[in-house]
Amino acid sequence: MAFFDVPKDEDISPEARHWLDELRRLRGVETLPRSWMAYGRSPQILKARVTVEANLFKQSGPSGFSWEARLIAFMLVAHARRCDGCFGASRGHLTNLGFDEPALDGFCANPAVLPLPERERLFVKYVLRMATNPSELQPKDFHELQAQGLSAEDVQEIAGCAAHALMNTIFTTVANTALRDG
Repeated sequence: MAFFDVPKDEDISPEARHWLDELRRLRGVETLPRSWMAYGRSPQILKARVTVEANLFKQSGPSGFSWEARLIAFMLVAHARRCDGCFGASRGHLTNLGFDEPALDGFCANPAVLPLPERERLFVKYVLRMATNPSELQPKDFHELQAQGLSAEDVQEIAGCAAHALMNTIFTTVANTALRDG
């Protein structure tokens, strides 16, 4: 028997329903993944996730980096952390933007060679690095970013994208694992 379940509609509190509805609105979708719905009894988790997504990872809105670069970075973090749900979702978004499966496989195999401007390749490189090995960052890394024209605010956005990817891969992996029979 699965450890988590997806609560029935009547078991979702008004506050949790609000956050699920807000996510649907933000994403422009009717249906949410089971990995989100599994948190339907935890409005505080839904609020945190929706708030982070609305502020750090939305297609439109202020960002120093393209939507494509942000999705590629998210896909690479999901790949590195083996979060199948996040990996599949990000690949779906990227194929909708015109990337084909072999190209996406190539990005995963060699993230240093991306069809992006240098500034955006640095963005992807450092989102991945911050999400997988943040303790290995050195002051010289920030000087490299600055030498390439990235500001302190750009680096803070990189950290925010890495944190968003980490949070989502944790919640999604936990939910998908706990929803399986075992």
